[in-house]
Amino acid sequence: MRRYPNILITLGIAALLGACSGSKSFSKKGDKLDAAGMYAEAADMYLQAAQRNTKNVEAKIGLKKTGQMLLNDKLSTFFKHVATGGARGEAVAAYLDAKAYVDRVAYTGVVLEIPDHYKADFEKVKAEHLVDLYNEGQAHFEKEEFAAAEKVFARIAKLEPNYKDASSLQSVAYLEPLYRTGKGELESGNYRKAYAAFTKVMDKNSAYKDTNTLRQECLTKGRFTVAVLPFTSSDKYSGLATKVQAHAMTALIDVQDPFLKVVDRENMDRILEEQRLGLSGVVDEQTAVRVGNLIGAQAVLMGTVVSYQEIPGQVRKSTKDGYESYRVQQVNKETNEKYFVTKYKPVRYTEFYQENKVVLSFNYRLVSLETGEVLVSKVVERQAEDHAYYAAYDGNKDALLPMLNGNVDLRDNARREIRSLLNAPREVKPVTTLMNEVLQATSSSMAATIEQEISAKLP
Repeated sequence: MRRYPNILITLGIAALLGACSGSKSFSKKGDKLDAAGMYAEAADMYLQAAQRNTKNVEAKIGLKKTGQMLLNDKLSTFFKHVATGGARGEAVAAYLDAKAYVDRVAYTGVVLEIPDHYKADFEKVKAEHLVDLYNEGQAHFEKEEFAAAEKVFARIAKLEPNYKDASSLQSVAYLEPLYRTGKGELESGNYRKAYAAFTKVMDKNSAYKDTNTLRQECLTKGRFTVAVLPFTSSDKYSGLATKVQAHAMTALIDVQDPFLKVVDRENMDRILEEQRLGLSGVVDEQTAVRVGNLIGAQAVLMGTVVSYQEIPGQVRKSTKDGYESYRVQQVNKETNEKYFVTKYKPVRYTEFYQENKVVLSFNYRLVSLETGEVLVSKVVERQAEDHAYYAAYDGNKDALLPMLNGNVDLRDNARREIRSLLNAPREVKPVTTLMNEVLQATSSSMAATIEQEISAKLP
């Protein structure tokens, strides 16, 4: 373990030496380019050299000279735009390009100078450019060209974050199209699409106009209420039917679809008690429609446990023949030197196998209360199983080897296999755990199918 810090130090030194070597290489290229009068290309080489090694004095000296010359070229481009009365946007872009270059070089510790008169000229032309942009943005706004307006106000924000009300107008240019889309979808009865549009608006500005009210209206008009009626089964599985129903309720709630409302058993019992109607007779679609209408649902979910099996496996064990290796010291009669020989003695070890399994089959129906139509009807079959397969040996486990055709099996994969069995888990999941796994899997599958059906019915 003590070697690792030394290795890390060595790697760090190697990386540093590599960076220094690369820096010198770029610096030499910069010298040649500068000597040839190609100062722009030389400045780039010096910059790369200084970035690789900030202690490269030659590179920094070369960058100070050639970088200032390149900066002067950039400033000259800016001045030409200003002097000739060209497009203010191009002048601003030229100055910002020069300023960005100064900042990039500054990271190496080299300072390039922008004369104050250039700075003054930039502030003046920037102010004029901002007026141009603001007027352009407002013109787009008046024509309700919101996407174009948003882009223009975003450019203003980049130049001058607090310029007039540009930030507010940029926000409105983004929000208003979404708001109008939401209203249009709401009027067309596309409540899910409207809700999505209003949600985007509220994510940006929760107080924008009456978005919150309209989004709530989408839910009120588009919500799909499902009443989960008691699941049925034969007397043999009566307790299991209640568990399947509970998992179904949980899975539907976990879908977290704002348009899906699940009526729980407690509320159903209260409403039906007020109507003096019990749930004991709910066995078919016609009765289900009657019950669902009473509790204000658009659909009812019914289920029936068809079959269920718990198959706890017995531990099966078998005795295996193997070998245990051991070392014997011997002496070379000619040289009198001692040495060790590996030998193998026959032994026996035990392999164990156990498997637990559960199998569930149930069908469910989602019935529309508007038409009495069966929207979804499926039989779900799931099984869960777990097994433990391991070996036990009372002797030296590390020396145990399997037998092959009456001889010791020295193959590497044979060694790995028996080691794996000796270290394998010895516990198998109980059937109660497997039952919960099956219930969760079947319920999740059912909930996904129902949610998909509801989404298709509700744009």
